[in-house]
Amino acid sequence: MKLTRIMALLGPGIVWAATSIGVSHIVQATRAGADFGFALLGFILLAHVVKYPFFLFGPKYAGLTGKSLLDGYRSVGKWAFYLFLALTFLTMFFVQSGVTIVTAALAMNLFGDVLSLSQWAALVLGIVCAVLLIGHYKVLNTMLKWMMLILVVCSVIAWFAAIGRLGFTPSVDAPTISLGAAASIAFIVALIGWMPTAIEVSVWHSLWILSRGAKPGAENAKNATTDFNIGYGVSLLLAIIFLWLGALLMFGQGDGFADSAAAFAGQLVSIYSTALGDWSWLLMAIVTFVALFSTTFAVADGFPQVWKRAYELNRDKATNTNLAPTQTSPAAPKSRGGGIVYLLSLAILAIGSWWIITDFSADIKALLDFVTTVSFVSAPIYAWLNYKVMMGADVSPEHKPQGAFRIYTLTCLTILTLFSVFFVCWKTLG
Repeated sequence: MKLTRIMALLGPGIVWAATSIGVSHIVQATRAGADFGFALLGFILLAHVVKYPFFLFGPKYAGLTGKSLLDGYRSVGKWAFYLFLALTFLTMFFVQSGVTIVTAALAMNLFGDVLSLSQWAALVLGIVCAVLLIGHYKVLNTMLKWMMLILVVCSVIAWFAAIGRLGFTPSVDAPTISLGAAASIAFIVALIGWMPTAIEVSVWHSLWILSRGAKPGAENAKNATTDFNIGYGVSLLLAIIFLWLGALLMFGQGDGFADSAAAFAGQLVSIYSTALGDWSWLLMAIVTFVALFSTTFAVADGFPQVWKRAYELNRDKATNTNLAPTQTSPAAPKSRGGGIVYLLSLAILAIGSWWIITDFSADIKALLDFVTTVSFVSAPIYAWLNYKVMMGADVSPEHKPQGAFRIYTLTCLTILTLFSVFFVCWKTLG
């Protein structure tokens, strides 16, 4: 099968992967390797294992029913619907600012300090908003798939080059690491929070599934699941590679990542040039920037899509009509009211995020750790809601979690809950 044919078959699962392979992988996984060597590899694997079923429910539910998870939350009850919206409002500015500040820092590293970090952030947000409003999401989505392919290939090459030059493990004497130390626990929480990404992204994924316009049913759900599994596998592979590169090139050398966003971006790109040679600096500077830009783009579309769909559901309820979820591109709202809501929420998101960035430009790690920690604590809530939706009346019994998979799902939910409770108690009582 030709590569172009394979790429054409891939869809929202790769968009989901592009959303994931940003801060959590390029930043947090690399930091994990640089600061802890291979000690946190198990936590990366654990995060992918325990979050898997709750991410899977997004495309599967949308494929089966033709409805988004947000519709499903509404069917669970008004409290679930409005709880999700409240949590979304509380976190969306920090999430958007977290991915945008890294993108802006990489832009500054690539193009030079002709603009300040906050000005680069404003430019990035302006371009993202303009593209979304013009409706060129499909064009960028196609570009995004190819950029993910380039990122995977270059990352694998860098991994082999680093191993060939430095061996499988760091050659220096490893420093003593205490995973029970306060700083270690705090970082582990931040790492898991966005590894592979926040569970609420499953709602966006369900909306992206609907944008394809396929007929709901078992076949559609099967295709959506296969597409998602490919994206999930790519996410896990790259998370391991980035941790490995951080461990080989920075662990035990006394060169932790800087707090400054600009210096942080420079260190990030230098990992590749160190492994591959100076010739690769420009290539990897471009690739990492585009990878983070795609994440910024997807996040900037995801949150407004939630508010747009929430408006449509409330309008549907008020008029007693049966409004079907949008079957058009998420980035090109058709309904007048929904379009206005999308526009306003996008503008508010961009302005609020930029304001946060102006306060955190000197300490990028503090912002990222805060955002990812919030996602860690709230993960059990989103996970339980997704499970509740899949067990609802909209899903036929044969497609609901059952048998060993149901036990696995409930075990994962229990682990996420225990992690969250432990961290809250540790912060409160410790």
